[in-house]
Amino acid sequence: MRNRVRMTGMLAEWKLQAGGLEEACAYWHRALDDYPAVQSGRADDRFRSMLALVKPYQGNQYACEQYDRARPMAKAA
Repeated sequence: MRNRVRMTGMLAEWKLQAGGLEEACAYWHRALDDYPAVQSGRADDRFRSMLALVKPYQGNQYACEQYDRARPMAKAA
């Protein structure tokens, strides 16, 4: 599961770099499904990266939903 969180997060970053914000958010949502059950520094790195990368896109509905879902997890981590 730890590897899935990391790899899904990396895939989301690649999708975002390619201009696919909504697709990236879908992948990040998948990663967030498993993230609370994972204890991994690398998964935590992917999580922090996701928060930083999606924050500038808060005007987009998908990015806003994803960021709002992840924010409470960041406080708990």
